[in-house]
Amino acid sequence: MNCITNREAVNELSERIGNTMPKKIKQAISTPMKSLVDRHNVYYDMLKLLKMNNNHHKALLKRGLREDNIQQFMYKSLPETEYERRRIINELSAKYDLRGVPGFYRKYGEWHMYSADCGGFLIPVCNKDGYIQGMQIRFDSDKKRYRWFSTNEYPEGTGVSSWVHIVGDTSSDSAYLTEGALKADVASVLSGGAMFIAVPGVNAAKCLPDTLSQLNIKKVYEAFDMDKQVNNHVRKALKNIHNILNMYGIEVQTCTWNPWYKGIDEYFLYRKQCNEEYEQVA
Repeated sequence: MNCITNREAVNELSERIGNTMPKKIKQAISTPMKSLVDRHNVYYDMLKLLKMNNNHHKALLKRGLREDNIQQFMYKSLPETEYERRRIINELSAKYDLRGVPGFYRKYGEWHMYSADCGGFLIPVCNKDGYIQGMQIRFDSDKKRYRWFSTNEYPEGTGVSSWVHIVGDTSSDSAYLTEGALKADVASVLSGGAMFIAVPGVNAAKCLPDTLSQLNIKKVYEAFDMDKQVNNHVRKALKNIHNILNMYGIEVQTCTWNPWYKGIDEYFLYRKQCNEEYEQVA
């Protein structure tokens, strides 16, 4: 230790390496987000322009969804080529002002959309009225499964919020609470249409209070993945979620099942397949 100040240390280091100072990285300025209706309109038209590839289609059927479910939820594959992305961008930008819509950004006066190194498909995250608040991407890679369709880090891009997804019978006074829009969609279908509320992550319940205030829920079946039994971080986060539910006077019942099936969607699929096998035998 030379007993010098930070500024003196920087100056001394600068002289030693050729009098060069570290460059400050310029951070992209995020554009304020558009209204829900504006975002929904852009996303809805974008999804109509996109297609679903065979691998994604087969994977969704394997999860237990039917063809009509896949159409209803509007899952679509990410465009794989720059030509496809440019076609989508040109059609959307001719009709909408894309400023403030997460997933889009403008560089050198030209609009672009978020693109990934690996393939994936888009999952609309909807509110109780079916409006698309934002979209998540389910990547084909196992290294990183999910990401928001967001461009907060890009020039004139826009970030997202921790939107809560709602699917199923929204008139019900009870609902399941889980993590992930895709999981909620599948579980709701396999349960016969029960209402499912899905936060984007167990530690991402920021928007949950606002969602609860819009629903007439008296009881919640907490149905987060079964690693909650062994993961202390998950258990701590769930305690916070339980506190939020208690603040609204909502009764909470924790659901558990055979931990061989991690998620509630996987367990419901197992039950459905067992019932079908039983019917065939009978």
